[in-house]
Amino acid sequence: MMTTAKALCRGMLHSILVVVLVGTAPVTAQETLQIAADGNRGLLEQAESLLGRGDAAAAYTLLAPREAELAGHAYFDYLLGVAALDTGRTSEAILSLQRSVAAAPRFSGARMELARAYFDSDRPGSARPLFAALLNERPPPGVRDVINKYLAAIDAAPARPPSQLRLFAELFAGHDDNANGSTNEQQFLGFTLSPENLATDSSFFEAGAGLDWLSPTSANFAWRLGTRIGYRRNPDASFVDSGILSGLAGTTWRSGSIFGHANIDAYAATRDGDSNEAYSGIDFLVGRHLDERWSLSLGLRGGALRYDDAIDVLDVNRMLYTVGAAYRFGSRARFDIEAIGGKDSERQSGSPYGNSKAGGRLSVNAPVGQTSSLFASVGSLRSDYDGLFFGLPREDTQRTAILQLEFRDVLTRGLTIAPRVRYINNDSDVSLYEYDRTEIGLLFRWTP
Repeated sequence: MMTTAKALCRGMLHSILVVVLVGTAPVTAQETLQIAADGNRGLLEQAESLLGRGDAAAAYTLLAPREAELAGHAYFDYLLGVAALDTGRTSEAILSLQRSVAAAPRFSGARMELARAYFDSDRPGSARPLFAALLNERPPPGVRDVINKYLAAIDAAPARPPSQLRLFAELFAGHDDNANGSTNEQQFLGFTLSPENLATDSSFFEAGAGLDWLSPTSANFAWRLGTRIGYRRNPDASFVDSGILSGLAGTTWRSGSIFGHANIDAYAATRDGDSNEAYSGIDFLVGRHLDERWSLSLGLRGGALRYDDAIDVLDVNRMLYTVGAAYRFGSRARFDIEAIGGKDSERQSGSPYGNSKAGGRLSVNAPVGQTSSLFASVGSLRSDYDGLFFGLPREDTQRTAILQLEFRDVLTRGLTIAPRVRYINNDSDVSLYEYDRTEIGLLFRWTP
């Protein structure tokens, strides 16, 4: 939101702020002595000295291991908050500085740093009242100048971020060794299977286009709209040629360390030129940033999955639950782990397609250069069906793996090229539903 303002205040103002605030410490000496009397004077003086020399990383390394022991002491939380803030751990800094202010409300240094932390986390509505209150307390000239520049930066920032519209077009081509996702077995229960029920390899060509629109109403809330249309052609397995039209509409938000989204999403798909299936439902997620690296989330996804009248025995109402954890290990690097559970409830009485689901997924997204990145994902999902299939109980376990390299701005700005390998193994108690599938392709995406 306020990139220019941040650069100004973190550059020109930061040196002034550290010198003034570390030198003045709490408003009252009693608040400092309360902590020092606990036998931690040496620790605090060493941390203060490191911050005064601009070595916030060393100060954080010194203080962080003592947080469980000393959290709640105003001056310790203040120094830890400053060290966390100056090493990019903004969410952690806010928590430490909030504790400091709660323990010592008259501690002007902690209130000043908390206002700065709010500013750095794009929360001007929380930062401005703190800065204004400090200004009314007649601070020293150096601090007053810093506060005035922060207030000017906040007031000069736009009321809300601009809307973003991203259009894209895609072409994906490659080879699929089992385009119809079918068994390799020639017979099932003594019957010879038709060619369309046997694994069929084919080259494929897929074209798609769409848009993503994000319209913020503030720094912490935005409306989102997205849609995509695509068609996939399989020259050697034309009976599974497919088209899809999908879309979503919803919101994204954040409030302090809390974040989330709520969407309505839907799609309609064709197969071999005829309507095949459709879905509409909701997708809700709420999470919390534990610190600058770790976050946890809970998700709920539910909706109605409907098929063509000829196969409406497949109709189910789906409900999925997710529990996830994410770890950021770089500015553009992230590791995710997710547990999945849920249920498909059959619509027709006697349909065997109701099932319970359980599984998980691991994924990593990391840069491998200035304009390229690596994405890898592995997952497993077990579906335990309620009914019998050809007189047999059925439990499927589907394992998936994806590996993709993405090269951005190749040849021209906005052109992304991404080689991708995807593998699916579906293991089932009913051999008709057992299959392996490997897809290798090259994706071209253009975003003007």
